[in-house]
Amino acid sequence: MSDHIPSLADLRHDIDVLDDQILDLLRRRAETVQRITDAKSREPAAAGQPDGFLRIGREAQILRRLAGRARGGLPVAAVTRIWRELISALYRYQAPVKVAVHAPNKSAGRWDLARDFYGSTTPMQLCTTASAVFRALADPATLGIMALPEDGEKECWWPLLASRSADTPRIVARLPFAPNPSGRFAELGAYVLANAQPEESGDDMTLLVLQMSEASPSMARLSSLLAQVGLAGQAVAQYRRGEDGARVLLELPGFVAAEDSRLAALAAADPAQIFDAVVIGAYAVPLAAD
Repeated sequence: MSDHIPSLADLRHDIDVLDDQILDLLRRRAETVQRITDAKSREPAAAGQPDGFLRIGREAQILRRLAGRARGGLPVAAVTRIWRELISALYRYQAPVKVAVHAPNKSAGRWDLARDFYGSTTPMQLCTTASAVFRALADPATLGIMALPEDGEKECWWPLLASRSADTPRIVARLPFAPNPSGRFAELGAYVLANAQPEESGDDMTLLVLQMSEASPSMARLSSLLAQVGLAGQAVAQYRRGEDGARVLLELPGFVAAEDSRLAALAAADPAQIFDAVVIGAYAVPLAAD
């Protein structure tokens, strides 16, 4: 007796059944998110845990786990895009999230970069200046997508984050997070600003601003000072202020908390050169290309 070979109609019916099951599971996921929101309203956040709607570290952990399970011809880029769409759509249970996109150039690509991560249902606005994004961030539920610092840019926005004030936005993510096979983001990148503290994901980079006395500080000397206190880092941007010295933006491997004792030790190692060391954010290391 030969095995039954399903017809096209049978296979299409199977697809319909699977689609219904997927939708039912997505509905259950949404209901669980709603229960989490309700629980947050009843219970204070645990020590060290964020109490807002944004759990960017947790989101990165989810995407890494799912990317590790992607198989059977389903590309990692597709898996991460599906879950980013889902995660972003469910923000609405906790806050009316909006996104302000900083696009001093290449506006279409930067818009697509933000849309790829924050989904098709999240309201977005295009801002040609950094100051417009910061004005939008006055709304606690707004996220800012800031173009990566470039030499000679008209608005150097990142020094504005070098404050310890509780209401200063922080960098919480870097885009793109997942590789995109289309390559349309190859020349673009962005930091995500939020009215929230960064969250550790297990594989992170920290953003640190040093306020320096010299207008052109020695990077070799700076690397040596970092090593003395058990840190490592790479300068990604500088902002020179003439006689007022310079601000240097560093990326440090790992998650370095704002109160980390090594930061005070760094400033104390050469107080004539380093006036202050302020953590302005951190981000989960993006997924590597296959």
